[in-house]
Amino acid sequence: MVVVRIVFQTKWGKAQVAVDEFKRAAEMMRRATGTNTHVRIYTDLSGPFHTVVQEIEVESLAKWEQLRAAMFSNPEFQESELSSGLEFESGRTEFYTLEQAW
Repeated sequence: MVVVRIVFQTKWGKAQVAVDEFKRAAEMMRRATGTNTHVRIYTDLSGPFHTVVQEIEVESLAKWEQLRAAMFSNPEFQESELSSGLEFESGRTEFYTLEQAW
């Protein structure tokens, strides 16, 4: 199992807008791919202000590439704020191997 974490720093006061868009994108992903992928969305309680994290669990990096390709080719996603660019300051993608869950 692979955990993909997409970490964004939004501009001041824009974290909730990003959260709302990530929620819409998660629903688009489910409709477009027909999968029930585990998605979590976090906001900061400490550390850098206005941080939004989207965490997605997938079977493999190959599955991640399939989901990503499906999302970016989806017309609904292409018209959303996420593809047109919210007011992000910076961002990164992190990949982890899930060793144990309980």
